[in-house]
Amino acid sequence: MNGTIRDLPIHCSTLDFGRPELSEEETSFYRRFGEEIVSLCRSAPKSVQTVSMLFLMEYSGVRLGEQPDFFANYYPPAWSILYRLSHEHDLPPERLNEADVTHAITGHAMAMFLHSLDDHLVDGQVSLTPLTLLLRSQAWTIMNRAFGRLAEGVPRGEETVRRFIDAYYSGVQDSEEPNSLDDYCDLFRKQMATWMIAPILLSTRLSGTSDFTRDIELAYGSFGIAWRLLDDVRDICEDMEKAARSSVYVCLPERLKTHWNQSAARNRNGNRDSANAVLTHILEHGVVDTIIRRICTELDAAASIVDAHKMTGLAREFRCLAEPLGTSGNT
Repeated sequence: MNGTIRDLPIHCSTLDFGRPELSEEETSFYRRFGEEIVSLCRSAPKSVQTVSMLFLMEYSGVRLGEQPDFFANYYPPAWSILYRLSHEHDLPPERLNEADVTHAITGHAMAMFLHSLDDHLVDGQVSLTPLTLLLRSQAWTIMNRAFGRLAEGVPRGEETVRRFIDAYYSGVQDSEEPNSLDDYCDLFRKQMATWMIAPILLSTRLSGTSDFTRDIELAYGSFGIAWRLLDDVRDICEDMEKAARSSVYVCLPERLKTHWNQSAARNRNGNRDSANAVLTHILEHGVVDTIIRRICTELDAAASIVDAHKMTGLAREFRCLAEPLGTSGNT
């Protein structure tokens, strides 16, 4: 990109994916995920059901009087992959029944919620309270139960659930610093592993252990990586203030990683000097452009993979996400 270090954070914060248009049927399917969050609140003891709903509305950015939309900040492929698997592929659709789809939606809604909640509990954006711990434990219980039911009759289904949950905790517990952007992306595939369970169980139920199941995992993982990288670019200054190890940090030389790591502990003037040094390097060496290219590569790979299985709607969604980023380097 062109511009100054003062322009860089502003430019990055405005970057976004395209938003695919949804049909009425797709919108109706999407609402079912929100209904699962309402059910989560109802599963809590009566004394905290109302405060649970108020917390989750605030957490999701829903204002009082608005129609609750708990996943408004989630790009459609995050949930629509389940719609596409149940409606769009070149495999016999009768291999899935409505109960399978319902269990997938329930488990996946909890997995999406828990991924976000765990992240915010760890970084302190959400306080550890009896209520948040209750909601987390309830959501985890509901997720496990739904995935257990979905795994019934699926070849190695229970093993699949255990494998991805183990991968999730391996990823979030990993304290080793990634040495490259590739390492960082590989680590995030583990950190989004609970999101993989429903798509993989559905695809396995459809096709058995096959190239189709493997390709669904690859494509969905590429989408997750692209989304994580976009968040990193949008949050450069915020991550630097917290000394968070983002993909931008991974792309820095060692001497500037020191500036990044120390930025949160320095006084105001020192912090400004450190931040300016990092932002100057990012601008002069095209770090943001490098990450944007990786985002587009991941989304293009995801689209090509599912296109090969005649999932044209999902492929279109992946390509739609990338469209606004095609000219992002020009400011």
